[in-house]
Amino acid sequence: MKKCALLLALLLGHTATSQTDIDQILEIGIENAQRFSDDYFASAGESLINATSNGWYNTAKVKKLWHFEVGIVGNLSFVREEKQSFILNVLDYENLAFSSGQVSQVVANALGTNQEDIVVIVNPGQASALEVVLPDGIGNAEINSLPSGFIQGSLGLIKSTEIKLRFLPRIKAVEDAEIQLYGVGFQHEFTDWVYPLKRWPVRLSALLGYTNIKGFYDIVDSGIDGVDQEVRLNTNSWLLTSIVSTKLPVLNFYGGLGYYFGSSDADLLGTYQIQNGPLASETVTDPISVKSRTNGIKATIGAKVQYGVFKANLDYTLQNYNNLSLGLNFGW
Repeated sequence: MKKCALLLALLLGHTATSQTDIDQILEIGIENAQRFSDDYFASAGESLINATSNGWYNTAKVKKLWHFEVGIVGNLSFVREEKQSFILNVLDYENLAFSSGQVSQVVANALGTNQEDIVVIVNPGQASALEVVLPDGIGNAEINSLPSGFIQGSLGLIKSTEIKLRFLPRIKAVEDAEIQLYGVGFQHEFTDWVYPLKRWPVRLSALLGYTNIKGFYDIVDSGIDGVDQEVRLNTNSWLLTSIVSTKLPVLNFYGGLGYYFGSSDADLLGTYQIQNGPLASETVTDPISVKSRTNGIKATIGAKVQYGVFKANLDYTLQNYNNLSLGLNFGW
């Protein structure tokens, strides 16, 4: 898999595979391919959900009516070593065995890499036995961090509430692939609810945010005869969090404690005429659908500096995939 396709692969649920990868997955049989893909892409889907639940806020203070802010948000999510592999047990598969004779083995997922080729045998001990090399990770290298970015704006509404919108138009990421992102959030400040809170040196608010990513990858060179071959991704992430921030004039600090959850669905669509393995000479339609679900608690701490109408913020979030966010904004 080409390294230049890394960003696309990440946004497409990590399924923008090369000819070899598609061959390898489908040759072991559809049921086996589905089971393998679920484990292979699980961390990739989780990481994308984690990444897109970040970057929603840089203060607990909401904007006054019709005041606005617009800018660019960049996220960098970090992948722990244990999220780069999974244990494959051949007893969970049909007519499959490791060439090494082992029953189970640690193999790379989409974010990892195998130190050497790992070979499985389809229909072991039979005349139709076929050796298949398990696919390596994206770019044939470990993925230790995952970048993402988008445009984000906010607008003050009535009653201490503001609306937030994030957007990335449908663009061509790499050849034959397009992505798009949108999201909406609402933040409400509690500081003015009770008079004593107005005298506190901090502000308090809560936020609910939703983000959707869609990806489209036209597989024009899969190496397998067929029609309408495409990978489609649909990822949703939600965030519900409390926020606290200081009331200083130039440099402010903020933090949050919240709950995130989401889903990531990636589908290998179209028809594929399999040449080898249990389905040799057969045509399969829409053979693989990978679904990832995740949720968890997250804690964020950060700082924001303001100079006139220009603002910059940097924060770090502790969650399943820790995240660093940078925002560059202007507005009033």
